[in-house]
Amino acid sequence: MTRTVEEKNQWDMQAYGCRAAAIDNALKDYRDPLMLAASMLSDAQEVISGEYGQPDTETARQFMNRAKYIIFKMMKDNQDATA
Repeated sequence: MTRTVEEKNQWDMQAYGCRAAAIDNALKDYRDPLMLAASMLSDAQEVISGEYGQPDTETARQFMNRAKYIIFKMMKDNQDATA
């Protein structure tokens, strides 16, 4: 089943809090994309801890999904390069 652009954008927003294209654009600024993923996981830890206010599990979930997106993208790119 093919999703419409609108459905894809809605899915991205609930999963990542932004469009996947925004994550792809952010990756262009990083020599080591895995460091960006690690940074996002650190951000998730901070919002879960509640150190700066109430714990925000929804934002933490989205940070973790962004990090997974990057990790899976790197794995796929690596696999494609060796195929």
